[in-house]
Amino acid sequence: MKPPVTQAVLRQLEAVARRLPAPRVARLHLPPRQAEACVGGVETEFCALELEDGAFGLAFVLLGDTLDRLLQRHGGAAPLAGADTLQLAQGLAERDEAARALGLAAVNALTASAWQRLGWQPPAAGNSLGDVQLTPQDHLGLIGNFTPLVRRVQEAGARLTVLELQQGKVERLQARFPGIHATTDRAALATCTQVVGTSTMLLNDTLDAMLAAAPAVREFVLIGPSAGLWPDALFDRGVTRVCGTQVLDGPAFAEALRTGTRWSDAARKFAIDRGAWPGWQTLLGLPGTAAAPQQSPSQPRRPHQSPTA
Repeated sequence: MKPPVTQAVLRQLEAVARRLPAPRVARLHLPPRQAEACVGGVETEFCALELEDGAFGLAFVLLGDTLDRLLQRHGGAAPLAGADTLQLAQGLAERDEAARALGLAAVNALTASAWQRLGWQPPAAGNSLGDVQLTPQDHLGLIGNFTPLVRRVQEAGARLTVLELQQGKVERLQARFPGIHATTDRAALATCTQVVGTSTMLLNDTLDAMLAAAPAVREFVLIGPSAGLWPDALFDRGVTRVCGTQVLDGPAFAEALRTGTRWSDAARKFAIDRGAWPGWQTLLGLPGTAAAPQQSPSQPRRPHQSPTA
């Protein structure tokens, strides 16, 4: 039996850090409170952990009272400057929602730092649906309310099921889009041909359960700004693509986050496909490792066997 995904992620992070020492935190950047946001939208939903080497890692902060707790704990001047990033990453395995968000931001920042030092650039994403291509014969499952993506799926003529954890969100979604199937029952994923889910599943620890509920899909894609981590442990469980956000202009990104304005000019979206991923050991040049075998995305997903430390 595989260990929980958070344990696998943290174990791999520690293995990488033994070869690429982890830089310390330069600063935690927090968004304005929702009521104070200048524009709103996705720009006010994430925090960013900046490391001393300029790498950034993002995490969603609107689960429960996560943002309020982070502002209470770290809302002062130069929050967390000099903190041990690897130690912060351990929070991903805790129950406290704020600690988990900070932990995921640390995991993502350390991943971005490693890729930066290795000179590896994740491929650019092709579309906002996690590079999923839909036809009228497809049945897409969306885990989380991707309201802007619903119309994209409808335009493609595909069948759509949206899975939410709260009944109230289901009812609001059905009122706005009467023609779609919205539910809290994860068994609805069993008939989907593809699934796209938010990286929030790493924060509420539901990824393994969602993968188990969709054993026959040909694509299971994890998307969102929080999906900036080494993908090995995710691919090992059946995820077929990871689509995250890479910060290109740190000062501009930090200012956009502070003011709640758009950050699109300071960052880029990327998509890492399981079939093309070489594996973390190969990227680090460890002896006796080889690139992962190519696998056509049209084939049913199967657990990937690249090691996760």
